[in-house]
Amino acid sequence: MKKLAWIAGALLCCAFVATPATAQHAATTQRQRTERNRIRLPEIQASNAQSVYQLIQSRRGMWLMRNNQPTSLGENGGGQLLVFYDGAQLGGVEELREVPLAGVQVIEFLNPAESEHKLGKYTTIGAIRVLTHDEAAADSARAPRPR
Repeated sequence: MKKLAWIAGALLCCAFVATPATAQHAATTQRQRTERNRIRLPEIQASNAQSVYQLIQSRRGMWLMRNNQPTSLGENGGGQLLVFYDGAQLGGVEELREVPLAGVQVIEFLNPAESEHKLGKYTTIGAIRVLTHDEAAADSARAPRPR
């Protein structure tokens, strides 16, 4: 009986020790997944690209490949990859070839649910959003500070 109690105690201690590492791993994995869908300023500055399209093509080419997926929605536009520049909808992915990187802070890919939630537009593929400001930095600056 003492042996069983000792084993149970040892397992309980291991669980407490392993939990922070597991939580940290989960947070790191979530951050990596999020950054897979986002290009931030340091990555933009490190690039030799001249346009937003060139940067996306070299760093996150899969975003552009989604635009070539066949869809049955055809005429209503739900099957296109939507493109937004500071909230204004552009004509399509090809217009990103004309958008210079100067002043761009963040470029992000939004899945269909995120595009409907953040932009109010439905698409079966998603959207690319180009921002001249970093919303994450602005949100943290607006967060209430503890007193």
